[in-house]
Amino acid sequence: MGLFGTQKVSRGLADEAVAMVETYYQHRGLDAHDHQLTGSDGYGWWLTEGSAKIYIFVQDAPNGAVLRITSPLVFVPEHNKEAFFHRLLDINTNLTSCALATHGDIVLVVSQRPTVGLMQTELEELVWNAAYVADLLDNKLADEFHARMYSEDADPNQRASQAR
Repeated sequence: MGLFGTQKVSRGLADEAVAMVETYYQHRGLDAHDHQLTGSDGYGWWLTEGSAKIYIFVQDAPNGAVLRITSPLVFVPEHNKEAFFHRLLDINTNLTSCALATHGDIVLVVSQRPTVGLMQTELEELVWNAAYVADLLDNKLADEFHARMYSEDADPNQRASQAR
């Protein structure tokens, strides 16, 4: 599984969720097609909230399609790793509808739920919540632990395809 947890998705399982994501972008005054990730398995989009890059995926899972929202924050610092991971766990206790996770040496905000029963307002709240947490925590963790912020040297399409 890649950095963003991308997996191939069956078109029939995902059409409704894809339409909701496109509606989300319309509500934000953005064109979903301009933010679509090419080269990712399944369906993927990106957006920026403050200093954070947010990725939205609709993926296949054993019981149907899932919505996955993720944002890379910082790299695990070279020093004080134990205190750093302890702090991540402490932060997780206060998060709602998302969590901090790692992939290799990258710390991510992740939110995931099945698309069955997903409502437009819930999708928008999940994206907003993950984006808010990501924008709040990336600088805070970088400053507190002298961690290197995750940045994208390549364009989002290239980065997502490299991360698979």
